[in-house]
Amino acid sequence: MGVIGYDGGFIVRETAMDVRIIVATTFENGTTKTHHLGRLYRPLRQAQAEEIGLLLEDARTMLAQLQNDILLDQIEEMSETSRICPDCAKIRAIHDYRPRVLDTLFGRFRVMAPRIRRCACNAKSKAIPGGPLSSLANLFPHRSTPELQRLQAVLGARHSFREAARILETFLPCARQMNTTVRNRLGKIAQDISGCNQAVPAPDRDDTSPPLTVFLDGAHIRCRPEYQRRHLDVVVGKIESLNMCRRFGLVQQATVSPAKQLRQDLHALGWDGKRSVTVISDGEPTLPNLVLSAVRQPVRHILDWWHISMRVQHVENAVKGLLQTENFPGIPELFKRPAETLRWYLWLGKIQTVGTLVQCLLVDCARLSKDDPAVRDATARVQARCRELYSYLANNMCLIPRFDGAILSHEWKEATWDKFVTGAPRQRTLSEQQYSDRKLRSRS
Repeated sequence: MGVIGYDGGFIVRETAMDVRIIVATTFENGTTKTHHLGRLYRPLRQAQAEEIGLLLEDARTMLAQLQNDILLDQIEEMSETSRICPDCAKIRAIHDYRPRVLDTLFGRFRVMAPRIRRCACNAKSKAIPGGPLSSLANLFPHRSTPELQRLQAVLGARHSFREAARILETFLPCARQMNTTVRNRLGKIAQDISGCNQAVPAPDRDDTSPPLTVFLDGAHIRCRPEYQRRHLDVVVGKIESLNMCRRFGLVQQATVSPAKQLRQDLHALGWDGKRSVTVISDGEPTLPNLVLSAVRQPVRHILDWWHISMRVQHVENAVKGLLQTENFPGIPELFKRPAETLRWYLWLGKIQTVGTLVQCLLVDCARLSKDDPAVRDATARVQARCRELYSYLANNMCLIPRFDGAILSHEWKEATWDKFVTGAPRQRTLSEQQYSDRKLRSRS
């Protein structure tokens, strides 16, 4: 195609690339139908960066048109094929046409689906009651394709429901997506998965099987006042046995019986009602109570090392910030050594020793001169972090074991030791241990 224009008194003929997209459909009887999807023009000499290749908007338009043409051809072919009676091979009459709305990834289409009358051989049989047959209604009982439902569930699980709907509308020529539809599709698939897992019989376990370990953590999600009505308390966790693990999550306000759901997850992993259960959490009392109501027997509650270590990390960072301030008036070793040994004593379960070190840090911070504002602010941060750690340990003292003991699996301890940044501390030498003990005796 040529376009004539003027440039400084000269006639310029601009050429452009003409792209025609045509699709041919060949049916089972050999006939062919041609569809014209669209036509694109791309300039050659004065092309812009936005005019190179196929654009997203062009692709969305052509995909919607292609889906419409393929869908209509398939429905026409299925209608002709389904008219043949499978018993007597006679051609059945069409009762009527009903409008059906089908939701797909590439658009929402309104089609006329035929309903076929039952054959005389089926009408005489009492085993097959009912009216006209509709092959399209049997294929899509939810008026949407399985691919769309699966993509809605995947995006709904990875993003918020509104964000998942926005992503679908941005990249695909689908119809307007509602966040409630994404939520309902995800909930339906979750119920189907839960039903399949409950149908599988639990493996047989002997009396020598190791106990189950349940890792729990919770989060409080505040509502958006403009369109939400209530806050949400989310509980996520993982159940571990010797060779298997199972992850779960629930919202206590939206679940009819959270304890019953957790009990089903335990049964799916082989719990028979007699095996002991160990709960590892951050110290929130509602989390082990949930497991206690599910198993209906005493459980062992252990404080999660990660949450302990993070609070120790806060103290270490505050002490480092204090030592890095200009004109620090104290002795650095009095603050550095206790902060470095907190993690190791906690790993060994020496809670009283940790409490003594924290009290020593508080006393040393109180003795510092408060003339410099930077030192005063850094000292206040160290004192606040030390008080938080002391209160956390005092409230959960009975839940902290020796983490180097035999109550946890070897794999779990190795993962904690090597992989976590805030994991177990380096094992100290004998001279370092003797020096620390002498410092504690001299202070007391």
